[in-house]
Amino acid sequence: MATVARVEPVLHPNPAPSALAVSNTRARELFYKEDISSCISPKTRALLESNGIPPDDVIRHVHEVRDKAWAIRPYPCIGYGLYLNPALPQHPAYDTVLRRIHDGAICLEIGSFMGSDLRVLAADGAPAENLIATDLVNFWEVGYEMYRDRACFPTRFVQADLLKADSLQEFHHSIDIILLSKVLHTFDIEGQVAACRHLVELSRPNTLIVGDQQGCGTAHEAKVDPNRPGIWMHDEASWRVMWERVGRETDTRWEVATTAKTLAELGWDPRDWPFLRAGAMLLQFSVRRTE
Repeated sequence: MATVARVEPVLHPNPAPSALAVSNTRARELFYKEDISSCISPKTRALLESNGIPPDDVIRHVHEVRDKAWAIRPYPCIGYGLYLNPALPQHPAYDTVLRRIHDGAICLEIGSFMGSDLRVLAADGAPAENLIATDLVNFWEVGYEMYRDRACFPTRFVQADLLKADSLQEFHHSIDIILLSKVLHTFDIEGQVAACRHLVELSRPNTLIVGDQQGCGTAHEAKVDPNRPGIWMHDEASWRVMWERVGRETDTRWEVATTAKTLAELGWDPRDWPFLRAGAMLLQFSVRRTE
């Protein structure tokens, strides 16, 4: 899902109905756009139409499914339809990722949502059986409703929490490519380091971690709510420093590449994304384990 969101609201796992109603009402005011048809990329439209959705019905279908996903969790990336323009194909490492999976690499995605990026990989030739989807919240069935491809997209989904040490234990030391977009920027720096240590547990030599997240020109902690921990906003230098620390703490070594893009460079008009932070950038990264 392509977003550089200010913050994704986190609801209590089992909130009281009144609390949930208040949270959803506020989230709708901040993070919900009535018409998201302009977000539908040519790749997404092609996938939908190839799976039997009539061209004239695509927009209605997209909005109906979006609202079902929104009812599960009111995330900005859902309300603004950012997942309709998959980010992975725009990543500098996309061709490398696609080639390696085609050659047999096992790819696991953290934060798959409906599986838009994984479906683009499959449409471009990656074997679906080499793809594993994971997320903290289960949107996978909504993804099948969105793309109507249950019979031809047999990718496995695992509901898992990256911050829990045993959540992905069955995949330890067995993953060749890890996709990680719009996840770490929801944590403070210690949370990000802890998450990266768990990524290391999934890896083996030559594992490639690819993704993007909200970045900024100068790294800093952003306080969104005085009653909650801040979230750490990376610049390119601080991202490298974090991976040096992760390497030291896990006795591994990592080769880091980054690209930071401003909204102007992305072709985004800030007026279309009112929830973005001032000075928001998209930090694209690839991190390869060398030993």
